[in-house]
Amino acid sequence: ARELDLNMVIGAQITVADGSSILLLATDEAGYAHLCRLISTGRLRAPKGQSAVEWHELYAYAGGLLALWGGENSLLVQEPDPTFIARDLRDAFADRLYALVARHRRADEALQERRLRERAQRYSIPTVATTEVLYHHPSRRQLQDVLTCIRHGLPLVSAGHAIKPNAEYYLKSPAAFTDLFKDDPQSVARTLEVASRCKFSLD
Repeated sequence: ARELDLNMVIGAQITVADGSSILLLATDEAGYAHLCRLISTGRLRAPKGQSAVEWHELYAYAGGLLALWGGENSLLVQEPDPTFIARDLRDAFADRLYALVARHRRADEALQERRLRERAQRYSIPTVATTEVLYHHPSRRQLQDVLTCIRHGLPLVSAGHAIKPNAEYYLKSPAAFTDLFKDDPQSVARTLEVASRCKFSLD
């Protein structure tokens, strides 16, 4: 990162006890300390390889953290309507809360995204574009599938929903990423906004 003059963003995906998830990014040293506290808390109370953090703990340690809320496993795109969570998250994170719009060319994403955008607009949460990156090139999908099956103890032929449905989970070029969200340039621009706000360095 230093050689290429890249800003390395430090964060983690946190699993909440109800099964939803949220991405937390450290903006400063206090935020990194809070992130470590949340990870340790969640790991210590859950079986090995799992984590469980309560919503009230997220709110208590929100300082210095930027939150990206949404995606496949978040209550933002599921029923029932999570009004109380949206309100409390907004109160805790203020202008450091974003709604995560993820696209991987899946059939079920259109409905999820529509619900996400409706709720983001209702609660005045800005959207940010993203894709989940599991490998650097589409050709590496097969290796990712095998590793996933090993982790879950499943044969590849019966992996089902444990593995991803396509090879769209690769690190896209800026041009490909922009083209994927060509109907929403504002959310693309906010990716740079989010990165610029994450000033914390492990140095």
